Amino acid sequence: MSQNLASIELTAAEITILSGALQTIRTTLGDRAMSLTQDQRKTLVKMGDNTRVFCQQAVAGLQQNAGSMPPDLDVPGLVQDFTDYTALEIFVAEYEAVGELLDDTLKALSSDVMTNSIVGVTFLKALNKINPALDTLLDSLKLVRRRKSTKAAIPAVA
Repeated sequence: MSQNLASIELTAAEITILSGALQTIRTTLGDRAMSLTQDQRKTLVKMGDNTRVFCQQAVAGLQQNAGSMPPDLDVPGLVQDFTDYTALEIFVAEYEAVGELLDDTLKALSSDVMTNSIVGVTFLKALNKINPALDTLLDSLKLVRRRKSTKAAIPAVA
């Protein structure tokens, strides 16, 4: 009847290590990392899987003919951007895979907690019939559930 999809039992030292790993990424990139607005994320022209070969060939061609390019076209900067993109995309793919693993683990833990809480409260309700001392706890659980559902039902005012 009990659900236990995940059980990771993180130690304080492991939490510190995980936090340090994320901080290392932030520290290493520092001010060079970009924070885009939602609008920028939507409207920027971006290289994708289908246009990568085009960009790769264009960068190589521009680099070979850099002397013939207008001075305001920063070919060395373009080459560096492509090199950095290539280096970072490997880390981003791994970061996303780890993020998905963390997200799945969090969902499994959440499901364990919610499912077992519901089952446990069902037993508490049955136990309350012979031990009315649980009235206060059960009433507080009802209030918490009611408060959460009330907040969700109220539309946000813009």
